[in-house]
Amino acid sequence: MTKNPNKTTHERQIDKFKEAARELKTDQSDAAFEAVVDKIAHAPKLTQEQIKELVRRRRET
Repeated sequence: MTKNPNKTTHERQIDKFKEAARELKTDQSDAAFEAVVDKIAHAPKLTQEQIKELVRRRRET
């Protein structure tokens, strides 16, 4: 995805959400797409410690 200097920050944010949804293969229906965008938009921000814990858990499985 290339950056367009004419786009606003809000438009670039929307493009990032759409790209993330496509990567998750959820853009096949409007309902699925909206559900994933909503999930991404409302995801809590993790602390560094939480991120480390998640990485550690995934390595163990």
